[in-house]
Amino acid sequence: MRALGHPSPLTLALTLFAAARVAVAEPNSGALVEVTDASSTLYNFDNRDTRSGEVSSVANDHFGLFYNRLNLHVTSGKLTLSMRADSAWFVTSPTPQSIATELERRESFPNEQARDEFFRSKATQAGIELSNRFINWTYPAKYSLVWGTPDFEIAIGDSYAQLGRGLVLNLRKLDELSSDTTLRGLRVGARLRAGGARVKLSGLAGSLNPLRIDEASGRYLGVDSSGTGGFLRLTEAGMPRAVSTEFVPEAATCQKFGTCSLAPDRLLAGEAELSFGPVALGTRASFLFREPALTPDSVRNAAHVTTGSQSLEFPNLLDHGSAYLEGAFQHLSRASDDAPSVATGYALYASTSWVEKRFSLLAEGKHYRRFFPLSANVSAGRAREFSLLSYSAPPTTEEIWSDTQFGSFNTCATGGRLKGEAHVTASQSVVAWLGRYQSLSESQPNDACDAHTGRENRVWDMAIGFDAHPRGRAARWLVNLGTRLDDASSPVQGPTGPTEVFYRELYLRYSISTPLRGPFTLELQGFHRRRRETVGGPNDRWLEGQHSTAIDYGEHISAAIGLEYDSRPDVPHAYLNAMLSYRPSNALSFGLFAGQRRGMLRCVGGVCRVYPAFEGVRLDATLRY
Repeated sequence: MRALGHPSPLTLALTLFAAARVAVAEPNSGALVEVTDASSTLYNFDNRDTRSGEVSSVANDHFGLFYNRLNLHVTSGKLTLSMRADSAWFVTSPTPQSIATELERRESFPNEQARDEFFRSKATQAGIELSNRFINWTYPAKYSLVWGTPDFEIAIGDSYAQLGRGLVLNLRKLDELSSDTTLRGLRVGARLRAGGARVKLSGLAGSLNPLRIDEASGRYLGVDSSGTGGFLRLTEAGMPRAVSTEFVPEAATCQKFGTCSLAPDRLLAGEAELSFGPVALGTRASFLFREPALTPDSVRNAAHVTTGSQSLEFPNLLDHGSAYLEGAFQHLSRASDDAPSVATGYALYASTSWVEKRFSLLAEGKHYRRFFPLSANVSAGRAREFSLLSYSAPPTTEEIWSDTQFGSFNTCATGGRLKGEAHVTASQSVVAWLGRYQSLSESQPNDACDAHTGRENRVWDMAIGFDAHPRGRAARWLVNLGTRLDDASSPVQGPTGPTEVFYRELYLRYSISTPLRGPFTLELQGFHRRRRETVGGPNDRWLEGQHSTAIDYGEHISAAIGLEYDSRPDVPHAYLNAMLSYRPSNALSFGLFAGQRRGMLRCVGGVCRVYPAFEGVRLDATLRY
């Protein structure tokens, strides 16, 4: 079974090349042209996550993908044109029959009739599972035309935006998570000065445009004409569509169409910042308008979501630090009169930093009640890989790599962290932090933020480490040792009986880079953890982590070997891999990965996503000209 995507965007890709050739061929045109082509070719073998009777655990095996991102950037005077075309071509992929055969091979049956019924059932489930996976697409991922001066700018097309600290709106590109979300529409910005006062104004209007293809799983987000009327007909032109297959027939609405997994949200947002003397004031708001929900929850069920905030900032506090305070509110409107209501939520976030010659301090605090992330209107059942996609990112006050906030931890949370760094010498520092948090929505759903003691989790998060730059050498040693203690206020049922221990972790992180003889440099990186998770975890504590050893030859060649491990009983225990990168020039680079990686949750900047296990070969190449 193989459905083909909309072919018209292929013309766009060819247009990008043609436009670049014309611009380069006319050096007197005054235009600066940059073309970047990034491609990934991968083949995923059996990643060893197969579960008995589980279709999805076999559907991510034995597929090959060529994924290309072609970018064109042209600047001429005050005008800038940017275009990006993404293409996904699946060289090979599993079929319903191959998945059913593999699952059948792992089972035992009392008779042939039971075997045949099992095969037919799993083949049908696999057909539905594959209906929005491993489909070839070429589409206009991003495009924009910007006219700007130092004091005024107007953009048509795709734009990034972060209002304040991310409470109201947060549209960013996170390469670490293969996440890239923009607003496709109109953005206007202006800067005004009057005496000692400065005013910055910005406004945005349009539809929200996340990346549509998840290369890790082969899944794509498809829209349907029933949910893309009016303005969305323009912004969704050429984007991946929901397709019918022999297992998923076409339906009248996106809610009933089995491969329709995205109903694009529309957004109206604005921000005004006033700076005078040592003080900066900021006011911002966003209005999110939704199509009928594809996944029923508090945020997606709302017809529209209104979020606003006010901030006070002292960017230069006595020439030694800064201070920032932001308060926000959020209102979810009911889609219908009989829909359950959620009270207006609010959030408070504050941070203060102080820097001296021998030490620095950072204090952050938060108090959130019924304050939800702006979750995208995607179907968690049809595209679970995109279920955590969000258009805001309220600060967590924790490290950027933290992945131990379970459930809806940040929706109803109070706490903060104090982080200090003492400069022992000019090249050696000691770093430590202590965090204390209370969440009412981690161990069980609690959209109303009911303060009943049975719903409370209390968390201590602490670490100590050092950062050293040995004198006279281009080296750096970063080491952190930390722990997290998460207790429930009332006992939760664990594998060995009731306990108040919800989660425990002890970890070691390090990144060491030290020069060797000549142009060679040794790099060691690792993250090792001892974990215990009462709800959803194994019966006993387990160990997991990874380590890589790399040798760099100047700035052009790097080779590394890696080891990952996981002692849980239901997953493979060891993963080996090797990496090689070669950059002959600033315009050309190659990266080769071969081996295994474990499946895991990765979090960057408060945004998380689950990556499946990978076992295979991947070649990445980037060309700039």
